[in-house]
Amino acid sequence: MSFTAAQEIQATTEVITSLLPVFAVAVPLAGSLLVFFAGRFSEKLRDICAVITALITFGIVFSMYPLVQQAVLQYEFAKFLQVSIHFRVDFFGFVFAALMSCIWFLATLYSIAYMEHGRAKNRYYVFLLSTLGHCLGVVLVGDLFSLFLFFELMTFSSYVLVIHEETPDAMAGGAVTLYLGVFGGLCLLMAIFLLYFNVGTMEIIPLYEQIAASAINPYTVVTLFLVGFGIKAGMVPLHIWLPKAHPVAPAPASALLSGLMIKAGAYGIFRVVGMIFTPSEFSEVAVPSIVSVNFGYAIIWMGIITMFLGAFMALLSTGAKKILAYSSVSQMGYILLGVGTAAYLGFAGPMGFAGALYHIINHAFFKAGLFMMVGSIYMITHNLDITQVRGMAKKVPFIAVTFLIGYAGIGGIPGFNGYGSKTILHHAIVDAANLHGSVPLHVAEKIFVVTSAMTLCYFAKLFRGLFLGDVPEKYDKKSYNFTWPVYAVLGTFGAIIIAIGLFPHFLLNRMVIPAMAGFTYDPYKVAYLENLSVWIWPDIREMVIVVVLAVLLFYVLNRFRLMEWRAPHWLSVEFAFYRPAYHFIVHTCCNFGTKFDAAINKVYLQTGAVSNKMCTYVNMFDESINDAYEKSGTFARRVAEGTERFDSSINDAYEKTGSLARRMAEGTEKFDTSLNDAYEKSGSYARRMAEGTKRFDSSLNDAYEKSGKYAKKMAQKTAQFDDSLDDMYEKSGQRSRSFWDKLRGKPSDWNIKNLNFDSLLMAIMLVLFFLIIFYFSNITVL
Repeated sequence: MSFTAAQEIQATTEVITSLLPVFAVAVPLAGSLLVFFAGRFSEKLRDICAVITALITFGIVFSMYPLVQQAVLQYEFAKFLQVSIHFRVDFFGFVFAALMSCIWFLATLYSIAYMEHGRAKNRYYVFLLSTLGHCLGVVLVGDLFSLFLFFELMTFSSYVLVIHEETPDAMAGGAVTLYLGVFGGLCLLMAIFLLYFNVGTMEIIPLYEQIAASAINPYTVVTLFLVGFGIKAGMVPLHIWLPKAHPVAPAPASALLSGLMIKAGAYGIFRVVGMIFTPSEFSEVAVPSIVSVNFGYAIIWMGIITMFLGAFMALLSTGAKKILAYSSVSQMGYILLGVGTAAYLGFAGPMGFAGALYHIINHAFFKAGLFMMVGSIYMITHNLDITQVRGMAKKVPFIAVTFLIGYAGIGGIPGFNGYGSKTILHHAIVDAANLHGSVPLHVAEKIFVVTSAMTLCYFAKLFRGLFLGDVPEKYDKKSYNFTWPVYAVLGTFGAIIIAIGLFPHFLLNRMVIPAMAGFTYDPYKVAYLENLSVWIWPDIREMVIVVVLAVLLFYVLNRFRLMEWRAPHWLSVEFAFYRPAYHFIVHTCCNFGTKFDAAINKVYLQTGAVSNKMCTYVNMFDESINDAYEKSGTFARRVAEGTERFDSSINDAYEKTGSLARRMAEGTEKFDTSLNDAYEKSGSYARRMAEGTKRFDSSLNDAYEKSGKYAKKMAQKTAQFDDSLDDMYEKSGQRSRSFWDKLRGKPSDWNIKNLNFDSLLMAIMLVLFFLIIFYFSNITVL
């Protein structure tokens, strides 16, 4: 094989491997469509397609195991409006994806038996597989916006699973689930926007340095994230949807809701508190994030309250699925405790991290298995009230045995899976209490022990109610058998619980500790955790104390029938807080809306009355305008008629004056012609006189020369007299010429309209003036 061919094969392999997260999400989504169309032809074909789709998804996810051990898988997909779905799979996300795909495959296989006589099976399988794709999308993406998209899709698709039976309780439980899910999604979206606009990125990576340098309030952002993810995680007091949704959903869906989907909330809290708000690098002199420390302390107490109240409510419940639902709330308290201690201890928090993640894995297996075991009882009794269903160990001993295995696992009995994770969590809370000598955290450790004993008590109550005692007559008529998927799936859960319990370090070293790679922890603490042994006497002794305490507690509760006590509804969080808050908001909004509507109506009526009055005034004004218009029109017509008559008279006068002006212009033209003739004659005479004067002057000059001095003096006088005559002649000539020119130019500018009596007088005066000058010049020359 050539070097180029090897490069091409390697490049193709890298592209395919980078697309594995996309395939993991796309296959169940495409499979849901395939199941929809297959169900229209054959139910068996639909069931096979559903199981094969879940199995292929499981295989795709586990094929990423060797890849995420070496590096992070990344792929950017479907960029739109500067936002893309960014897949980024590290080992931590892979652990969640592997857990989901594995249990989802088992739940899908179990659904074949459970839904055999169910309703709306096509819809069930479509949303079962689509929810798998959405859950995998939550843990396989690398940015907060993509996580938010899949988180909301998971909420909406799981809602259909909750309301599958469409009973009033199912619809009510689905409504609460949907409302709280949407509210949590809005909190997440607000937190993401605040983080993005202040830091400039939505990547799920350590951002503590960028956040500290920005103007963002980290406490506001973390609070919004905790509310958004805490609702899905079932954190008290945001847990009220769990006891409503789990009992009404089909058992396989309840197994997934409790075992996996609430882990999406824990996953989000892990990412935010344990990664985003932590330093990017470990340093022995660096101080952990104060935000992480403060919220870690708060989350510890949230976990303690959640685990205790969940166990307390489970002790008082009688419905098997409701007990398991409250148990899920309590177990999520353990996980929150681990997350809180990891954040509180900062760089020294690997113990809390490992305990929380380990318990997430363990809880997924034993709680999903327990829900399916209880679902198997429901398949034969259609009733899960532990006061009515008894003695099922005699009818279905296999279910009883697997239930006991799950019971031992969730109770933390050594040799079963819950023991390892609860032991590590106990180490974490003790380390947190000893870090600063905190008395409240020492109290929290005692509550941790008591809650573990309460867990054994309410599961003892549940086991006794379902499996011990005499079988009721209506259930004792025949023997019950299940199809092979039920035995296969429940047997698998039992085997996994025992295997993890017997070999706790196998999962710890190969799944839990490698998942810390993307988090900032002290390498020495991580190495200490790798060598941790849970098979030492102090840890076993703590579990013995829990068992002894559970026996004493169960005896007291059973002796005084305290587990049969029904708490008044006003003690619940729903009735004490949520309903009053809901009614207050609705009442406030309704009152505001009513008052606002009344104010709008009042303003409308008042403006209507004002408008009516204005219309009346406008009508009156219009009528007055019409009257004035008619009167002014009559007057205007009269004025126009008078004007017309006046104009006619003016035209007549104009015609008469025009005729007179034309006649006067004609007479003036004739007079001008006669003046021109006279001017020509007088000019000829003047030239002859000038020539005679020149001859006379020459004769005088001759006489002057002959006569001598006398003649010379006389000549001078004569010359002076001649000069004066010349000046007078020139002046008279100029005046005559200018006057003649004027007389010649004027008539061309005249017209009939500007010729009037004043012009005639001026012309006559000019003529007289010319005659005077002409006469005077003649006299002088002579």
